Amino acid sequence: MSHLSTLNPLLLDPSRPTLFELVSASQLSDLLSPTVRYILASLASRHPRYLLRLVLHFDELYALLSAAIELRCLKLSNASFTESFYDLARRRVLKADRAVVAASGSLPSVQHKVDRLAALRPREIYSSLFALVGLPYILTKLDLYYESLQAASVFRSHAQRSNPDDSNADPIARRKLKLKLFITKYFAKLYPSLKLSASTISLLLSILYLFGRTPYHSLTDFLLAIRYTRQSPDSAPFSSPSRSSSSSSSSSLSSPSPLRKLIALALRASDLTLKGVLPTAVFALKLLEWWHASDFPRQLAQSTRRRQREELQQQQQQQQQLDEMDAENDEQSAEEPKYALDPPDLPSPTSDTSPDDDKETNEQCAICHHKIKEPTAIETGQVFCYSCIYSYINSSAANSPVRCPVTKQRLLLCRYDAVTESWLVGGLRRLVV
Repeated sequence: MSHLSTLNPLLLDPSRPTLFELVSASQLSDLLSPTVRYILASLASRHPRYLLRLVLHFDELYALLSAAIELRCLKLSNASFTESFYDLARRRVLKADRAVVAASGSLPSVQHKVDRLAALRPREIYSSLFALVGLPYILTKLDLYYESLQAASVFRSHAQRSNPDDSNADPIARRKLKLKLFITKYFAKLYPSLKLSASTISLLLSILYLFGRTPYHSLTDFLLAIRYTRQSPDSAPFSSPSRSSSSSSSSSLSSPSPLRKLIALALRASDLTLKGVLPTAVFALKLLEWWHASDFPRQLAQSTRRRQREELQQQQQQQQQLDEMDAENDEQSAEEPKYALDPPDLPSPTSDTSPDDDKETNEQCAICHHKIKEPTAIETGQVFCYSCIYSYINSSAANSPVRCPVTKQRLLLCRYDAVTESWLVGGLRRLVV
């Protein structure tokens, strides 16, 4: 199905390219200029000192470069640079149709002769070169000029021009100004209509080509009397009989010099480079165009922001839960009694106790109420007589914890041994006075 050249099954021709191949080649050719311009503009933004002038004169430079490439491709393969990607070749429209050639009985030999006769002559080569390079350049400049006229009409800039009927002006200058205004006026009116007419004619020719009614698929091919054919893999590039005979005679007389071999190798390397780099650049440009034109980047950004917002909310909720748990733990710790290892509560400085009372309290044992002998400190920091505190601990009940006689805090280092049925006293520190 990919090689069907017409919708009419009676006119199927395997060497006749499909309309879709021709349209694809044309679109690929139209994408080359924006691709190179985009790459050059990106490089110029980083190195404006060296590449800014190239960007300003891009149209002229691109036209010269493409003219050199297209001329070489037309002379070698009778096809443009982009048409060679689809194995297409340009042919002159001959009076003898392929159906007549097929009816002659010897199709391969006759077909080879027809291909030789239909090869592009220098006139068709340069006319095709003008259609490929010169005509797009002219249309680009005309589009820019038309857009400038549209902008001038929008901003009313024509009102600032001098009046052509001014009697003080020079008659020659007034006549030139009238002619310029006349051309500008009718150009602004006729140019869109001419473009629409050309597009309509090309569309009609494409439809007729699709149904096999005409060998031309565009208005340019109709004016140049050129049609397309599909190149066979084993066929040599098209060339005119005179050029082929002269080239064969010259090649038989003299062998190519090393310089010519080097030039041919450089040209072949440039062809391979162009065929590899430019389609990749075109694909990258179309991908960027789709990326900026589609709604996918915006949806991706929204989903990313939504996910980040949800993660932030989860972190805030987790932090809030941790804060609530810390607050609950603080409340519980405030309600629980102090352990024995906690430091004793110091009397407030505003208390009514005098230094003499404190001195007396510290010097007297809280158990025997006498002067402390062999002072011993326990876990709470209180000081007692050693014998008094030791007897106090041993006399404590086995089923209840031992507590400080003063602060009533539990003494954790003192525990009851059920085997020996006695208290294991710990945490007593004897003081040296």
